[in-house]
Amino acid sequence: MTETSAPATVADHRTPSTGGTDRSAPGLREAKKLRTREAMHRAAVELLGEHGAAHVTVEMIAERAGVSTRTFFNYWPSKESAMLGLSPDRDHRAIELLRERPAAESPREALRAVMVEIARSLPDEPALRKAKRAAMDREPVLQQLSGRVMASLQTELIDVLAERIDAPDAHDRALVHVQLAFAASRSAFSLSMAHGSPLLDEFDRVYGYIDEGTVCP
Repeated sequence: MTETSAPATVADHRTPSTGGTDRSAPGLREAKKLRTREAMHRAAVELLGEHGAAHVTVEMIAERAGVSTRTFFNYWPSKESAMLGLSPDRDHRAIELLRERPAAESPREALRAVMVEIARSLPDEPALRKAKRAAMDREPVLQQLSGRVMASLQTELIDVLAERIDAPDAHDRALVHVQLAFAASRSAFSLSMAHGSPLLDEFDRVYGYIDEGTVCP
C-alpha cells in the first residue's frame, strides 16, 4: 500500500442505513465501563472547578462518582488524568485501531477512521468540555500534562503510520498526516463547544470542508 491511495471521504465512515457517522453502541460490558469512566471524569471536573486541583483527592473523586478508590485506579493513573479525561486505555486503543485498519486504506483514511472511533468513546457533553477547558486555563500543570500525553500519543501514531507508507521519507509523511489529523480533531472540538452541537456532527462537518476543498488540510 502506498501513500497515494484514494483519499477518504466523509461517507467512508458512515453507515449505509443511516447516512451518518457510524455510532453503533459498544457491547454491554464496554458500555458499562464507559459509563463508569465518564462518571469519574465528570466528578473530577466538577471538583476541579469547585476546589482547584491541589485540593482535590482521589478519594473525593471516587466518592462523588460512587466508586471505590480501587476502581478509580483501574481506570486512571492519577487524579490529574481523571480531570483531563486522559485514559491510557483509550490511547492504547487508538494505536490498536490504527494497526487494525485495512492495508489498502490510505494513511489519511486510516487516521480519520481512528479519530472518529475515539471521538465516539468520549462524553458528548459540550458543557463538560467547556468546564474542563476553563479549569485548565487556571491550572498550568494540567495544561502541561495534557501536552505531554498528547505528544506521546502522536509519537506512537506516527511510528505506526510510517509502517503503512511506502516512501523513503515515510516517517516525515506520517508526522504530517498525524499532526493534520489532530488539527482537524481540535477544530471539531472547538466547533462543538462553540455551537453546543454533537461532537461527531462537527467531525463530519470538518471532514466535509476538507473533502470539498473549501479548506486545506
